[in-house]
Amino acid sequence: MSENEKYHPYWPETVIFWGAGTTEPLKIKTTKELGRTVQVLAETGDTRVSVNQAIPEASGPVRSEFAALLELIDASGSGSDHEAMRTLSIPEPRARQLQTLYDWHAVKRVIERCPHNSADGFSLDDLYNLLDLHIQTHKGIEVDGEFVTIDRLIAARRTLTMLTQLLHAIGYAELLHDPEIRVKFQRYHDFARMLTHRMSDEGVRRAADKVPLEHRQFYLFSYAVISMNWDPLLLWLILNAQKDMNDAPGAPEVGNPPQPMKLFSDLAHFIAVRKVEGSTPSAWYPMNETAVQQLNDEAYSSGRRVRIGKFYFPHGCHGFRQCPKCGKLTFYLGDEWRADSPSLFPPQILPSLSSRHPRSFEEKKAMDAGIFDAVQCASCGTITETHHTVIEMQTGFKIHQPSFIQEIQNDMKVAIENARHIIFAGYSLPNDDFADRLMLSARRKKHVRCSVIGFDHEADDRWLYGAELNRYCHSTYSSFTDTLKRVASIFGEENVRGYGAGFPGVFMHHGKADARKIENMMRVW
Repeated sequence: MSENEKYHPYWPETVIFWGAGTTEPLKIKTTKELGRTVQVLAETGDTRVSVNQAIPEASGPVRSEFAALLELIDASGSGSDHEAMRTLSIPEPRARQLQTLYDWHAVKRVIERCPHNSADGFSLDDLYNLLDLHIQTHKGIEVDGEFVTIDRLIAARRTLTMLTQLLHAIGYAELLHDPEIRVKFQRYHDFARMLTHRMSDEGVRRAADKVPLEHRQFYLFSYAVISMNWDPLLLWLILNAQKDMNDAPGAPEVGNPPQPMKLFSDLAHFIAVRKVEGSTPSAWYPMNETAVQQLNDEAYSSGRRVRIGKFYFPHGCHGFRQCPKCGKLTFYLGDEWRADSPSLFPPQILPSLSSRHPRSFEEKKAMDAGIFDAVQCASCGTITETHHTVIEMQTGFKIHQPSFIQEIQNDMKVAIENARHIIFAGYSLPNDDFADRLMLSARRKKHVRCSVIGFDHEADDRWLYGAELNRYCHSTYSSFTDTLKRVASIFGEENVRGYGAGFPGVFMHHGKADARKIENMMRVW
Protein backbone atom coordinates (compact mmCIF):
# COMPACT_ATOMS: atom_id res chain seq x y z
CA MET A 1 0.00 0.00 0.00
CA SER A 2 1.42 3.41 -0.99
CA GLU A 3 2.07 5.99 1.68
CA ASN A 4 -0.85 8.37 2.08
CA GLU A 5 -0.29 12.02 1.31
CA LYS A 6 -0.90 14.59 4.01
CA TYR A 7 -4.14 16.47 3.53
CA HIS A 8 -4.38 20.09 4.67
CA PRO A 9 -7.48 21.79 3.20
CA TYR A 10 -7.00 25.44 2.41
CA TRP A 11 -8.75 28.03 4.58
CA PRO A 12 -8.44 31.84 4.55
CA GLU A 13 -5.29 32.99 6.29
CA THR A 14 -6.96 36.11 7.72
CA VAL A 15 -10.22 36.20 9.67
CA ILE A 16 -11.86 39.55 10.51
CA PHE A 17 -14.12 39.84 13.53
CA TRP A 18 -16.32 42.80 12.54
CA GLY A 19 -17.80 44.34 15.69
CA ALA A 20 -20.09 47.19 16.68
CA GLY A 21 -17.16 49.59 17.08
CA THR A 22 -16.67 49.58 13.31
CA THR A 23 -20.13 50.99 12.57
CA GLU A 24 -20.48 53.26 15.61
CA PRO A 25 -19.14 56.22 13.53
CA LEU A 26 -22.08 55.55 11.18
CA LYS A 27 -24.57 56.03 14.07
CA ILE A 28 -25.44 52.34 14.34
CA LYS A 29 -25.85 51.87 18.08
CA THR A 30 -23.59 49.54 20.04
CA THR A 31 -25.02 47.17 22.65
CA LYS A 32 -24.16 49.64 25.42
CA GLU A 33 -25.89 52.46 23.54
CA LEU A 34 -28.92 50.26 22.94
CA GLY A 35 -29.09 49.62 26.68
CA ARG A 36 -28.95 53.32 27.48
CA THR A 37 -31.67 54.04 24.94
CA VAL A 38 -33.96 51.36 26.34
CA GLN A 39 -33.33 52.69 29.84
CA VAL A 40 -34.36 56.22 28.84
CA LEU A 41 -37.48 54.84 27.18
CA ALA A 42 -38.35 52.75 30.24
CA GLU A 43 -37.53 55.12 33.10
CA THR A 44 -38.79 58.46 31.81
CA GLY A 45 -42.40 58.95 32.90
CA ASP A 46 -44.06 60.42 29.81
CA THR A 47 -43.81 58.22 26.71
CA ARG A 48 -43.62 61.11 24.24
CA VAL A 49 -40.92 62.82 26.29
CA SER A 50 -38.93 59.60 26.66
CA VAL A 51 -39.02 58.93 22.91
CA ASN A 52 -37.87 62.47 22.11
CA GLN A 53 -34.99 62.06 24.56
CA ALA A 54 -34.05 58.55 23.47
CA ILE A 55 -34.10 58.98 19.66
CA PRO A 56 -33.80 62.72 18.92
CA GLU A 57 -32.16 61.84 15.61
CA ALA A 58 -35.33 60.21 14.27
CA SER A 59 -37.75 62.14 12.07
CA GLY A 60 -40.90 63.62 13.59
CA PRO A 61 -43.21 60.97 12.08
CA VAL A 62 -40.96 58.14 13.28
CA ARG A 63 -40.85 59.52 16.84
CA SER A 64 -44.63 59.93 16.85
CA GLU A 65 -45.18 56.38 15.60
CA PHE A 66 -42.58 54.98 18.01
CA ALA A 67 -44.35 56.58 20.97
CA ALA A 68 -47.73 55.31 19.73
CA LEU A 69 -46.33 51.77 19.45
CA LEU A 70 -44.99 51.83 23.01
CA GLU A 71 -48.31 53.16 24.31
CA LEU A 72 -50.19 50.46 22.41
CA ILE A 73 -48.11 47.57 23.82
CA ASP A 74 -47.92 48.97 27.37
CA ALA A 75 -50.62 47.24 29.41
CA SER A 76 -50.41 49.99 32.04
CA GLY A 77 -50.65 52.85 29.56
CA SER A 78 -53.34 55.45 30.03
CA GLY A 79 -53.34 56.57 26.41
CA SER A 80 -56.14 55.77 24.00
CA ASP A 81 -55.62 52.71 21.82
CA HIS A 82 -57.66 54.44 19.13
CA GLU A 83 -55.24 57.36 19.06
CA ALA A 84 -52.27 54.98 18.81
CA MET A 85 -54.00 52.99 16.07
CA ARG A 86 -54.66 56.18 14.14
CA THR A 87 -51.02 57.29 14.44
CA LEU A 88 -49.81 53.85 13.33
CA SER A 89 -52.41 53.64 10.54
CA ILE A 90 -53.50 50.17 11.65
CA PRO A 91 -56.94 48.59 12.18
CA GLU A 92 -58.04 47.08 15.48
CA PRO A 93 -57.21 43.42 14.60
CA ARG A 94 -53.59 44.38 13.93
CA ALA A 95 -53.47 46.39 17.16
CA ARG A 96 -54.67 43.39 19.15
CA GLN A 97 -52.10 41.17 17.42
CA LEU A 98 -49.29 43.56 18.40
CA GLN A 99 -50.53 43.61 21.99
CA THR A 100 -50.41 39.82 22.02
CA LEU A 101 -46.90 39.63 20.55
CA TYR A 102 -45.23 42.43 22.53
CA ASP A 103 -45.35 43.65 26.14
CA TRP A 104 -43.55 46.91 26.91
CA HIS A 105 -44.90 47.06 30.45
CA ALA A 106 -43.29 43.68 31.23
CA VAL A 107 -39.96 44.97 29.88
CA LYS A 108 -40.13 47.98 32.20
CA ARG A 109 -40.92 45.81 35.21
CA VAL A 110 -38.03 43.42 34.57
CA ILE A 111 -35.65 46.38 34.13
CA GLU A 112 -36.45 47.34 37.72
CA ARG A 113 -34.93 44.02 38.83
CA CYS A 114 -31.70 44.53 36.85
CA PRO A 115 -28.49 45.68 38.57
CA HIS A 116 -27.87 49.42 38.08
CA ASN A 117 -24.79 51.55 38.60
CA SER A 118 -24.39 55.30 38.59
CA ALA A 119 -22.02 55.43 35.64
CA ASP A 120 -23.69 53.34 32.95
CA GLY A 121 -27.13 52.56 34.33
CA PHE A 122 -28.15 48.99 33.62
CA SER A 123 -26.73 46.51 31.13
CA LEU A 124 -28.78 45.16 28.24
CA ASP A 125 -26.92 41.88 28.73
CA ASP A 126 -28.21 41.73 32.32
CA LEU A 127 -31.74 42.31 31.10
CA TYR A 128 -31.53 39.49 28.56
CA ASN A 129 -29.85 37.20 31.09
CA LEU A 130 -32.62 37.81 33.61
CA LEU A 131 -35.31 37.15 30.99
CA ASP A 132 -33.58 34.03 29.65
CA LEU A 133 -32.99 32.62 33.13
CA HIS A 134 -36.69 32.77 33.97
CA ILE A 135 -37.87 31.71 30.50
CA GLN A 136 -35.64 28.63 30.47
CA THR A 137 -36.72 27.61 33.97
CA HIS A 138 -40.38 28.27 33.04
CA LYS A 139 -40.88 30.59 36.01
CA GLY A 140 -42.33 34.07 36.17
CA ILE A 141 -40.88 36.94 38.19
CA GLU A 142 -42.34 39.17 40.89
CA VAL A 143 -41.56 42.90 40.92
CA ASP A 144 -42.91 45.08 43.74
CA GLY A 145 -45.91 42.88 44.28
CA GLU A 146 -46.72 42.42 40.58
CA PHE A 147 -46.20 38.93 39.19
CA VAL A 148 -45.01 38.85 35.57
CA THR A 149 -45.96 35.49 34.09
CA ILE A 150 -43.79 33.35 31.83
CA ASP A 151 -45.83 34.19 28.72
CA ARG A 152 -45.37 37.90 29.42
CA LEU A 153 -41.61 37.40 29.86
CA ILE A 154 -41.49 35.74 26.44
CA ALA A 155 -43.38 38.72 24.99
CA ALA A 156 -40.97 41.06 26.81
CA ARG A 157 -37.96 39.37 25.20
CA ARG A 158 -39.67 39.56 21.82
CA THR A 159 -40.24 43.28 22.48
CA LEU A 160 -36.56 43.91 23.19
CA THR A 161 -35.54 42.20 19.96
CA MET A 162 -38.11 44.21 18.00
CA LEU A 163 -36.85 47.47 19.56
CA THR A 164 -33.26 46.56 18.72
CA GLN A 165 -34.23 46.22 15.06
CA LEU A 166 -36.20 49.47 15.14
CA LEU A 167 -33.33 51.41 16.71
CA HIS A 168 -30.82 50.12 14.18
CA ALA A 169 -33.21 50.87 11.31
CA ILE A 170 -33.56 54.41 12.69
CA GLY A 171 -29.76 54.70 12.80
CA TYR A 172 -29.53 53.62 9.17
CA ALA A 173 -32.19 56.16 8.17
CA GLU A 174 -30.16 58.86 9.95
CA LEU A 175 -27.06 57.71 8.08
CA LEU A 176 -28.82 58.25 4.76
CA HIS A 177 -30.12 61.72 5.66
CA ASP A 178 -27.07 63.20 7.42
CA PRO A 179 -24.56 64.55 4.83
CA GLU A 180 -21.61 64.23 7.22
CA ILE A 181 -22.34 60.57 8.01
CA ARG A 182 -22.97 59.81 4.33
CA VAL A 183 -19.43 60.99 3.56
CA LYS A 184 -18.10 58.50 6.11
CA PHE A 185 -20.32 55.79 4.67
CA GLN A 186 -18.84 56.47 1.24
CA ARG A 187 -15.39 55.82 2.72
CA TYR A 188 -16.60 52.42 3.94
CA HIS A 189 -17.86 51.73 0.42
CA ASP A 190 -14.40 52.64 -0.90
CA PHE A 191 -12.92 50.23 1.65
CA ALA A 192 -15.17 47.43 0.32
CA ARG A 193 -14.19 48.27 -3.27
CA MET A 194 -10.49 48.10 -2.44
CA LEU A 195 -10.92 44.77 -0.69
CA THR A 196 -12.67 43.51 -3.83
CA HIS A 197 -9.91 44.75 -6.13
CA ARG A 198 -7.40 43.12 -3.81
CA MET A 199 -9.14 39.77 -4.22
CA SER A 200 -9.28 40.18 -7.99
CA ASP A 201 -5.53 40.78 -8.13
CA GLU A 202 -4.99 37.84 -5.81
CA GLY A 203 -6.98 35.57 -8.15
CA VAL A 204 -4.92 36.66 -11.16
CA ARG A 205 -1.69 35.91 -9.27
CA ARG A 206 -2.85 32.48 -8.16
CA ALA A 207 -3.98 31.58 -11.67
CA ALA A 208 -0.59 32.70 -12.99
CA ASP A 209 1.03 30.40 -10.43
CA LYS A 210 -0.88 27.50 -12.08
CA VAL A 211 -3.11 26.81 -9.07
CA PRO A 212 -5.97 24.63 -10.42
CA LEU A 213 -9.08 26.78 -10.64
CA GLU A 214 -11.32 24.15 -9.03
CA HIS A 215 -9.07 23.99 -5.94
CA ARG A 216 -9.78 25.98 -2.81
CA GLN A 217 -6.31 27.56 -3.02
CA PHE A 218 -7.59 29.42 -6.04
CA TYR A 219 -11.26 30.09 -5.47
CA LEU A 220 -11.32 30.98 -1.75
CA PHE A 221 -10.41 34.53 -0.76
CA SER A 222 -7.47 34.84 1.61
CA TYR A 223 -9.73 36.56 4.12
CA ALA A 224 -13.08 35.77 5.75
CA VAL A 225 -15.42 38.07 7.68
CA ILE A 226 -17.22 37.15 10.89
CA SER A 227 -19.83 39.84 11.46
CA MET A 228 -20.66 40.08 15.16
CA ASN A 229 -23.15 42.81 14.21
CA TRP A 230 -26.77 42.23 13.31
CA ASP A 231 -26.74 44.89 10.61
CA PRO A 232 -25.92 43.87 7.01
CA LEU A 233 -23.91 47.02 6.14
CA LEU A 234 -20.48 45.51 5.43
CA LEU A 235 -21.90 42.56 3.51
CA TRP A 236 -24.06 44.92 1.47
CA LEU A 237 -21.09 47.14 0.56
CA ILE A 238 -19.01 44.11 -0.41
CA LEU A 239 -21.87 42.68 -2.53
CA ASN A 240 -22.24 46.01 -4.33
CA ALA A 241 -18.49 46.25 -4.93
CA GLN A 242 -18.44 42.71 -6.31
CA LYS A 243 -21.44 43.36 -8.55
CA ASP A 244 -19.86 46.54 -9.93
CA MET A 245 -16.65 44.67 -10.71
CA ASN A 246 -18.45 41.67 -12.20
CA ASP A 247 -20.63 43.86 -14.44
CA ALA A 248 -17.79 46.11 -15.63
CA PRO A 249 -16.22 45.46 -19.05
CA GLY A 250 -12.65 44.22 -19.22
CA ALA A 251 -12.73 41.79 -16.29
CA PRO A 252 -9.46 39.83 -15.92
CA GLU A 253 -9.51 36.44 -17.59
CA VAL A 254 -8.03 33.27 -16.14
CA GLY A 255 -7.75 29.61 -17.11
CA ASN A 256 -7.30 27.80 -20.39
CA PRO A 257 -9.10 28.92 -22.44
CA PRO A 258 -9.19 32.30 -20.68
CA GLN A 259 -12.59 33.25 -19.25
CA PRO A 260 -13.70 36.24 -17.16
CA MET A 261 -13.12 35.93 -13.41
CA LYS A 262 -16.08 36.91 -11.17
CA LEU A 263 -16.18 37.48 -7.41
CA PHE A 264 -18.98 36.51 -5.02
CA SER A 265 -19.70 35.98 -1.31
CA ASP A 266 -20.38 32.63 0.36
CA LEU A 267 -22.72 32.93 3.40
CA ALA A 268 -21.86 29.44 4.74
CA HIS A 269 -25.45 28.25 4.39
CA PHE A 270 -27.72 27.65 1.41
CA ILE A 271 -29.72 30.84 2.07
CA ALA A 272 -32.58 31.99 -0.13
CA VAL A 273 -31.91 35.69 -0.70
CA ARG A 274 -34.96 37.63 -1.81
CA LYS A 275 -34.08 39.03 -5.25
CA VAL A 276 -32.89 42.58 -4.77
CA GLU A 277 -34.30 43.82 -8.04
CA GLY A 278 -37.35 41.74 -8.77
CA SER A 279 -41.08 41.91 -9.26
CA THR A 280 -41.88 38.90 -7.04
CA PRO A 281 -40.63 37.59 -3.67
CA SER A 282 -38.67 34.88 -5.49
CA ALA A 283 -35.14 33.96 -4.43
CA TRP A 284 -31.64 33.98 -5.78
CA TYR A 285 -28.99 31.89 -4.09
CA PRO A 286 -25.50 33.17 -3.21
CA MET A 287 -22.55 31.33 -4.67
CA ASN A 288 -21.25 28.31 -2.75
CA GLU A 289 -18.40 25.86 -3.12
CA THR A 290 -20.48 23.24 -4.93
CA ALA A 291 -21.34 25.67 -7.72
CA VAL A 292 -17.83 27.14 -7.81
CA GLN A 293 -16.11 23.80 -8.36
CA GLN A 294 -18.42 23.04 -11.29
CA LEU A 295 -18.05 26.50 -12.82
CA ASN A 296 -14.26 26.38 -12.48
CA ASP A 297 -13.83 22.92 -14.00
CA GLU A 298 -11.65 23.66 -17.03
CA ALA A 299 -13.10 20.67 -18.85
CA TYR A 300 -16.15 22.84 -19.43
CA SER A 301 -16.62 26.32 -20.86
CA SER A 302 -18.94 27.91 -18.30
CA GLY A 303 -18.35 31.46 -19.55
CA ARG A 304 -16.81 32.53 -16.25
CA ARG A 305 -14.46 31.44 -13.50
CA VAL A 306 -15.33 32.27 -9.92
CA ARG A 307 -13.76 33.22 -6.59
CA ILE A 308 -15.69 33.49 -3.34
CA GLY A 309 -15.18 35.01 0.11
CA LYS A 310 -16.57 33.55 3.32
CA PHE A 311 -18.94 35.89 5.20
CA TYR A 312 -20.45 34.67 8.47
CA PHE A 313 -23.38 35.91 10.56
CA PRO A 314 -22.99 33.71 13.66
CA HIS A 315 -25.49 35.83 15.60
CA GLY A 316 -27.96 36.17 12.74
CA CYS A 317 -28.85 39.38 10.94
CA HIS A 318 -31.68 41.91 10.81
CA GLY A 319 -32.32 40.67 7.28
CA PHE A 320 -32.83 37.05 8.37
CA ARG A 321 -36.47 35.92 8.43
CA GLN A 322 -37.26 32.33 9.45
CA CYS A 323 -40.56 31.10 8.09
CA PRO A 324 -42.98 30.03 10.86
CA LYS A 325 -44.43 27.35 8.56
CA CYS A 326 -41.60 25.65 6.67
CA GLY A 327 -38.71 26.80 8.89
CA LYS A 328 -36.60 27.93 5.92
CA LEU A 329 -34.51 31.10 5.99
CA THR A 330 -35.10 34.08 3.70
CA PHE A 331 -32.50 36.88 3.60
CA TYR A 332 -33.92 40.34 2.85
CA LEU A 333 -31.52 42.91 1.31
CA GLY A 334 -33.83 45.56 -0.08
CA ASP A 335 -35.26 46.49 -3.45
CA GLU A 336 -32.39 48.03 -5.41
CA TRP A 337 -28.69 47.59 -6.08
CA ARG A 338 -27.05 50.71 -4.66
CA ALA A 339 -24.74 51.11 -1.71
CA ASP A 340 -27.06 53.62 -0.03
CA SER A 341 -30.26 51.68 -0.69
CA PRO A 342 -33.05 53.15 1.47
CA SER A 343 -34.73 49.73 1.58
CA LEU A 344 -31.73 47.73 2.84
CA PHE A 345 -33.30 47.04 6.24
CA PRO A 346 -36.45 44.90 6.15
CA PRO A 347 -39.78 46.75 6.44
CA GLN A 348 -40.49 47.60 10.08
CA ILE A 349 -43.67 47.75 12.17
CA LEU A 350 -43.72 51.56 11.94
CA PRO A 351 -45.24 52.71 8.63
CA SER A 352 -42.57 55.41 8.18
CA LEU A 353 -39.86 52.71 8.30
CA SER A 354 -41.55 50.36 5.87
CA SER A 355 -40.87 50.62 2.13
CA ARG A 356 -44.48 49.46 1.61
CA HIS A 357 -43.58 48.00 -1.79
CA PRO A 358 -45.38 44.65 -1.83
CA ARG A 359 -44.27 42.23 -4.53
CA SER A 360 -47.23 39.89 -4.40
CA PHE A 361 -50.94 39.77 -3.69
CA GLU A 362 -50.19 38.18 -0.29
CA GLU A 363 -47.77 40.95 0.74
CA LYS A 364 -50.21 43.64 -0.39
CA LYS A 365 -53.03 41.99 1.54
CA ALA A 366 -50.88 41.91 4.68
CA MET A 367 -49.82 45.55 4.34
CA ASP A 368 -53.41 46.64 3.69
CA ALA A 369 -54.20 44.97 7.04
CA GLY A 370 -51.55 47.12 8.76
CA ILE A 371 -48.78 44.49 8.76
CA PHE A 372 -46.20 46.90 7.36
CA ASP A 373 -43.30 44.56 8.25
CA ALA A 374 -44.60 41.76 6.01
CA VAL A 375 -42.04 39.81 3.95
CA GLN A 376 -43.11 36.67 2.13
CA CYS A 377 -41.08 33.50 2.60
CA ALA A 378 -39.20 32.80 -0.62
CA SER A 379 -39.58 29.04 -0.11
CA CYS A 380 -43.27 28.43 0.72
CA GLY A 381 -44.91 31.86 0.43
CA THR A 382 -45.94 32.30 4.07
CA ILE A 383 -45.90 35.89 5.39
CA THR A 384 -43.14 36.59 7.92
CA GLU A 385 -43.04 39.54 10.33
CA THR A 386 -40.51 41.28 12.57
CA HIS A 387 -40.81 38.67 15.31
CA HIS A 388 -39.62 36.04 12.82
CA THR A 389 -36.25 37.80 12.50
CA VAL A 390 -33.35 35.61 13.61
CA ILE A 391 -30.81 37.40 15.78
CA GLU A 392 -28.95 35.75 18.64
CA MET A 393 -28.23 37.68 21.84
CA GLN A 394 -25.04 37.58 23.91
CA THR A 395 -26.41 36.00 27.07
CA GLY A 396 -25.17 33.36 29.45
CA PHE A 397 -28.28 31.26 28.83
CA LYS A 398 -28.14 30.04 25.25
CA ILE A 399 -31.50 29.19 23.76
CA HIS A 400 -32.02 26.56 21.08
CA GLN A 401 -30.47 27.76 17.83
CA PRO A 402 -31.95 27.27 14.36
CA SER A 403 -30.06 24.71 12.29
CA PHE A 404 -28.74 27.35 9.88
CA ILE A 405 -27.16 29.35 12.72
CA GLN A 406 -25.45 26.17 13.91
CA GLU A 407 -24.21 25.47 10.37
CA ILE A 408 -22.77 28.97 10.10
CA GLN A 409 -21.06 28.66 13.48
CA ASN A 410 -19.61 25.25 12.63
CA ASP A 411 -18.05 26.50 9.40
CA MET A 412 -16.82 29.64 11.15
CA LYS A 413 -15.16 27.59 13.90
CA VAL A 414 -13.01 25.75 11.36
CA ALA A 415 -12.07 29.04 9.69
CA ILE A 416 -10.90 30.44 13.04
CA GLU A 417 -8.89 27.35 13.90
CA ASN A 418 -7.05 27.53 10.57
CA ALA A 419 -6.41 31.27 10.50
CA ARG A 420 -2.87 32.62 10.68
CA HIS A 421 -4.07 36.16 11.35
CA ILE A 422 -7.15 37.27 13.34
CA ILE A 423 -8.30 40.90 13.17
CA PHE A 424 -10.50 42.17 16.00
CA ALA A 425 -12.09 45.18 14.29
CA GLY A 426 -14.21 47.16 16.74
CA TYR A 427 -14.88 43.95 18.65
CA SER A 428 -14.00 43.71 22.35
CA LEU A 429 -14.18 39.91 22.74
CA PRO A 430 -16.60 40.08 25.70
CA ASN A 431 -16.25 37.47 28.42
CA ASP A 432 -19.72 35.97 27.88
CA ASP A 433 -19.26 35.47 24.15
CA PHE A 434 -19.19 31.90 22.88
CA ALA A 435 -16.30 32.97 20.63
CA ASP A 436 -14.01 32.89 23.67
CA ARG A 437 -14.09 29.12 23.55
CA LEU A 438 -13.40 29.14 19.82
CA MET A 439 -10.45 31.45 20.36
CA LEU A 440 -8.92 29.03 22.86
CA SER A 441 -8.98 26.29 20.25
CA ALA A 442 -7.14 28.58 17.85
CA ARG A 443 -4.25 28.77 20.33
CA ARG A 444 -3.26 25.25 19.32
CA LYS A 445 -2.05 26.66 16.04
CA LYS A 446 1.35 28.23 16.56
CA HIS A 447 2.12 31.82 15.66
CA VAL A 448 -1.44 33.08 15.32
CA ARG A 449 -1.04 36.82 14.79
CA CYS A 450 -3.71 39.18 16.13
CA SER A 451 -4.49 42.75 15.11
CA VAL A 452 -6.73 44.70 17.49
CA ILE A 453 -8.45 47.80 16.10
CA GLY A 454 -10.18 49.97 18.67
CA PHE A 455 -10.59 53.60 19.61
CA ASP A 456 -8.79 55.75 22.15
CA HIS A 457 -8.91 59.56 21.97
CA GLU A 458 -5.20 59.69 22.85
CA ALA A 459 -4.02 57.11 20.33
CA ASP A 460 -1.95 57.98 17.25
CA ASP A 461 -2.72 56.95 13.70
CA ARG A 462 -0.31 54.01 13.65
CA TRP A 463 0.14 50.40 14.70
CA LEU A 464 1.82 49.62 18.02
CA TYR A 465 3.95 46.51 18.48
CA GLY A 466 5.96 44.75 21.16
CA ALA A 467 7.47 46.81 23.97
CA GLU A 468 5.78 50.01 22.79
CA LEU A 469 2.39 48.36 22.87
CA ASN A 470 3.15 46.92 26.32
CA ARG A 471 4.04 50.38 27.68
CA TYR A 472 0.89 51.85 26.18
CA CYS A 473 -1.32 49.19 27.77
CA HIS A 474 0.23 49.78 31.21
CA SER A 475 0.11 53.58 31.04
CA THR A 476 -3.43 54.00 29.73
CA TYR A 477 -6.80 52.53 30.60
CA SER A 478 -9.63 52.37 28.08
CA SER A 479 -11.92 49.79 26.57
CA PHE A 480 -9.30 49.50 23.82
CA THR A 481 -6.46 48.59 26.20
CA ASP A 482 -8.82 46.22 28.00
CA THR A 483 -9.42 44.39 24.72
CA LEU A 484 -5.68 44.31 23.98
CA LYS A 485 -5.01 42.67 27.34
CA ARG A 486 -7.81 40.16 26.85
CA VAL A 487 -6.52 39.14 23.41
CA ALA A 488 -2.92 39.00 24.66
CA SER A 489 -3.95 36.70 27.51
CA ILE A 490 -5.25 34.22 24.93
CA PHE A 491 -2.66 34.48 22.15
CA GLY A 492 0.44 35.87 23.89
CA GLU A 493 1.68 39.46 23.97
CA GLU A 494 4.28 38.81 21.28
CA ASN A 495 1.50 37.91 18.81
CA VAL A 496 -0.61 41.05 19.29
CA ARG A 497 -0.44 44.49 17.71
CA GLY A 498 -2.85 47.37 18.22
CA TYR A 499 -4.30 50.33 16.33
CA GLY A 500 -6.14 52.86 18.50
CA ALA A 501 -7.40 55.49 16.05
CA GLY A 502 -10.40 53.30 15.21
CA PHE A 503 -12.62 53.09 12.17
CA PRO A 504 -12.48 54.45 9.55
CA GLY A 505 -9.01 55.80 10.41
CA VAL A 506 -7.34 52.41 10.07
CA PHE A 507 -7.92 52.37 6.30
CA MET A 508 -7.83 56.11 5.51
CA HIS A 509 -5.06 58.53 4.52
CA HIS A 510 -5.66 62.24 3.94
CA GLY A 511 -9.42 61.71 4.14
CA LYS A 512 -9.61 58.88 1.60
CA ALA A 513 -9.54 55.10 1.71
CA ASP A 514 -5.95 54.06 1.07
CA ALA A 515 -4.85 50.77 -0.49
CA ARG A 516 -1.53 50.74 1.37
CA LYS A 517 -3.19 51.14 4.76
CA ILE A 518 -5.65 48.37 3.89
CA GLU A 519 -2.75 46.16 2.89
CA ASN A 520 -1.02 46.89 6.21
CA MET A 521 -4.21 46.05 8.08
CA MET A 522 -4.80 42.78 6.21
CA ARG A 523 -1.28 41.39 5.94
CA VAL A 524 -0.04 38.60 8.18
CA TRP A 525 2.52 40.70 10.03
